[in-house]
Amino acid sequence: MIKCLLCFVVLLLISVAGFGQELKCKTFKTGTFIIPGDSIVSRSTLKRSKTSQTERISAKEFTNLDIKWLDDCNYVLTLSTPTPEHTLSEVEKLIEKDGGLRIGMLRTAADTLFFRATAKINGTEHSRDGYQMKVSKDY
Repeated sequence: MIKCLLCFVVLLLISVAGFGQELKCKTFKTGTFIIPGDSIVSRSTLKRSKTSQTERISAKEFTNLDIKWLDDCNYVLTLSTPTPEHTLSEVEKLIEKDGGLRIGMLRTAADTLFFRATAKINGTEHSRDGYQMKVSKDY
């Protein structure tokens, strides 16, 4: 009986050690990333430093954002000042009004970061999961 229990504990420890994932958030704090896009979100390229991020959707369409790191795996994006209000969509104005876009890193796999973006709009939280692929070294 004790031998059986010991085997179970050993197998449990092996499975936890083998399949447990270490979130490597620091690897994704800076660099150049691609968000592939889908039917809702356009493909974009991100250039992120420790304090700011530029999101480029096309040669003419980009957004400059400030980053406030809450910890190694969570941050808040707000519009860089000055951002002309006439260039913002109504949704961007509402997100900015309620404190920005919160990004939580969920997991990492090689050069890919899986995240959840959460925005509060008119008092209601809206979340969307996505992923970014790192395409450059830190800058």
